[in-house]
Amino acid sequence: NEDYYMLTLKSSYIKHKTNIYSFFKKAAAITGAVVITACSFSACTPFGGSASRYNNADEQYNAADNESFNAFTDSLFRELASSDSLSLHALLENPCEYGIDDYDITLGRIDIDNIDDTSDITDYITKLNAFDKASLSKSQQITYDLLNKYLYTTLNYSDLYLLNTDLTPTIGIQIQLPLLFSEYTFMEKKDVEEYIQLLSDVDGYFNNLLEFEALRSVRGYTLSDDLLDEVISSCKSIADSAGDAEGMFIGTFNSRVDDLIFLTDDEKNVYKKQNEDAVINHVIPGYNALITTLASFKGTNQYSGGICNYPDGARYFEGLLESCLGWSKSIDEYNDLLDSYIRSYSIVMQKLLRKDPSLNSQFGTFSFGIDKPDQIIEDLKKKITDDYPALNDVNYNINYVSEALNDYASPAMYFMPQIDNLDINSIYINSAGTDSSDLYPTLAHEGYPGHLYQTQYFASTSPSLIRNVIKPGGYIEGWASYVEVHSYEYAGDNTLLNSLVQCNYALILCLYAKGDIGVNYYGWTEAQLSSFLTDYGFSSAEAAHEMYTAFIANPANYCKYVLGFLGFEELKKQAQKDLGDNFSLKEFHRYILETGPVHIDILFDYLKNWENRLVVSSRAA
Repeated sequence: NEDYYMLTLKSSYIKHKTNIYSFFKKAAAITGAVVITACSFSACTPFGGSASRYNNADEQYNAADNESFNAFTDSLFRELASSDSLSLHALLENPCEYGIDDYDITLGRIDIDNIDDTSDITDYITKLNAFDKASLSKSQQITYDLLNKYLYTTLNYSDLYLLNTDLTPTIGIQIQLPLLFSEYTFMEKKDVEEYIQLLSDVDGYFNNLLEFEALRSVRGYTLSDDLLDEVISSCKSIADSAGDAEGMFIGTFNSRVDDLIFLTDDEKNVYKKQNEDAVINHVIPGYNALITTLASFKGTNQYSGGICNYPDGARYFEGLLESCLGWSKSIDEYNDLLDSYIRSYSIVMQKLLRKDPSLNSQFGTFSFGIDKPDQIIEDLKKKITDDYPALNDVNYNINYVSEALNDYASPAMYFMPQIDNLDINSIYINSAGTDSSDLYPTLAHEGYPGHLYQTQYFASTSPSLIRNVIKPGGYIEGWASYVEVHSYEYAGDNTLLNSLVQCNYALILCLYAKGDIGVNYYGWTEAQLSSFLTDYGFSSAEAAHEMYTAFIANPANYCKYVLGFLGFEELKKQAQKDLGDNFSLKEFHRYILETGPVHIDILFDYLKNWENRLVVSSRAA
């Protein structure tokens, strides 16, 4: 049916990118500054409030409360940042300059004996509620709302911890850990020594995760056997290659150490030997333990299909969306919203094809005309200037995922810089998971005006430290997906074809989110998912199976991207309605970027204040 002519359905269309930080989890969950999704760390300068071009000169607040609120949020930051050393190093090159000088060199542990203790959360809620929000500065009020929403959501769903696992296909910690180690920065001798200590903790860390998985197994919550096989396969690939002289653990480390001018040749040789010993005696045994123990859990899963089929699974799914999106909508309302966008995109595509039937034949040969990563990013930097606020040039590196991870890692990912070392921005491309035709929008997502641009822009506003840790995934991935969709406007001169391909891509995103909700909340079977897809021209049983498996493996992951994207679209509609001719797309984007990562409700709550300031600013000009 030409009216529903769309790109071939591929499971890689929505990039599996998620942050591995689990707020207030009893594990010091390894976080790294990697956006493989979601809610990741963003760079900033050490202290101070947000610096917006729309700040009111006569803003009034209680100075004492301002200072004490900063002290409270900075204390919370220090506690969270130091929960494990890998997360700490991802955030800060010099922790002591931020009041963190006493920390254990560890990847963190789940406190199995006190896993259901929520006293830390209730304690922070009590401290937060002691502040009078009205007496705080505007930037502090946003931080207050962010913390309030996050803490209460975490508390409300804290009893469902056994439904969560860090060992999953594609975005599991077993895959992310090698990538995090590969981006561990060496600025001084201490960094090299702590890196080796952390490598030596891999087996202990994995054994602790397996203790947690044993608890899940007793309840029948273990991943299904086919998903366990995928996790085990990724572990085998890493274990088999970890000891290679040219591999990601040994070869990469050796080449990096050779470039360190602050080490003598003798010191380099000593560290190389210590690193190899850590890999052989701790990393490989750790992965082998995962392989053996996870295999022993096969057959223990008692619940098939989506997470809603598990005890309290539907509530867990609601909690996942509440945590990452923070949008006052029910799941039914999200589902209806997706339906409305699917209809809208379909109608636009139908009109375009009727207006120019030749688009049908041109569709399959659509191209951005650029396939070199550096050229794409430079092209994007030029083309976004009309719609996005200016940003000073920043350094970045393009890297490629190790061959051992090609079959398991995300198509692409962005590693965020340290708070006190903003110039190290790394984008990784999985050559096995990203076609050259997908590279332009992928780098819009990861680079400009996506993750890299958003991270650096928010850093330029000097946000409070805690804003580098509490970052809702719906904002982070929603923004990156929003700009990825709009990057299709930068392809060539055929605006009709660009619009057709753009609507097609956005529609496919919505189909994925519909499938995520259908499987994990409404309990769709694979046959029901396949039937739904068939209605849109997708009859591939293999594609339906891949999608069904992906939805089960990572509930709400697709919704985080897509509903976050639609949140920005809905916010834009509201601003356009309110402002009329005064609406400016560039200033709208500035509002989002200067507000920084928050829940969607918060963006709507502060929209009217921004609109009023924009109108006043426009009249003054």
